[in-house]
Amino acid sequence: MKITLYQITVEPDNAHLLFRDLNSIQTTCGNRMPAESYEAVYHGELDIQTIEDAFYIFNMEHPEGYKGRSMSVSDVVEIFDPEKGYAFYFCDTFGFRPVAFDRAKVKQRSTAQEGQLDESGMMAERIKEHE
Repeated sequence: MKITLYQITVEPDNAHLLFRDLNSIQTTCGNRMPAESYEAVYHGELDIQTIEDAFYIFNMEHPEGYKGRSMSVSDVVEIFDPEKGYAFYFCDTFGFRPVAFDRAKVKQRSTAQEGQLDESGMMAERIKEHE
């Protein structure tokens, strides 16, 4: 399954959003998901069947090269299904809830090693240049 994991950036302006449940975030942000406070920390194929399988992997068996935090409340998972397209799920206090999420507003990661979003909003692998 192709997924992208988004996490709230650790910045003073976002402290009130980190690890908060969906209702708290939407109440704080005018009933919307603040995609501009998130960054993509992983994009790739995982050998999983359910979103709960992804939760296990990002807490117990991080993919090689993964630099993000363990998956937790306030994270957003984007799943791509060739038949259904893209869907976004918020990691809530109990389980996952579908959400509207504008990936075009997501912050880009600052280091090439960790990748950055391409023009479509998906994480693009960047090759570290060797001198």
